[in-house]
Amino acid sequence: MGTCELCGTDNVSTRQAIVSKVNVDACNRCIERMDLSLYESPYKKSRVTPTGGGWTSTPRRPPTRGDIMRSESKELMPDFHVRIREARDSRGWDQKQFAMHMNERLNAVQKVENGSRPTDALLTKIEKMLDIELFGKPRGKYDTAVSRGP
Repeated sequence: MGTCELCGTDNVSTRQAIVSKVNVDACNRCIERMDLSLYESPYKKSRVTPTGGGWTSTPRRPPTRGDIMRSESKELMPDFHVRIREARDSRGWDQKQFAMHMNERLNAVQKVENGSRPTDALLTKIEKMLDIELFGKPRGKYDTAVSRGP
């Protein structure tokens, strides 16, 4: 919905028309009354035409998100916050300096080091900055260490 540049009507559908070699947005009423010709872009989009039996198209799949936690190849280590804190301390940075180096807020660094699960993007950023591994191979649901009796 736009405004007609000829009559000034608001909230009407407009199309580009040629008036005295100038392109203007005009409503359908003005185009009909003034017998204007429509502007056709020299850059026409190619249109697909049906062939024989109808339209042919490939089925679309929904886009897949790159969520690391959904893949079975890697899993966030349960002690990720301890690893982050130790790597940061080994570099001699306090939380504020670490946040500045990563261009993140201090609050985000504090939450991560307290064990809150951050986004995958932040985790990969931390991995690159501190050169540590926070993701590893998943353990099975029922993997437990069983020792034999005496």
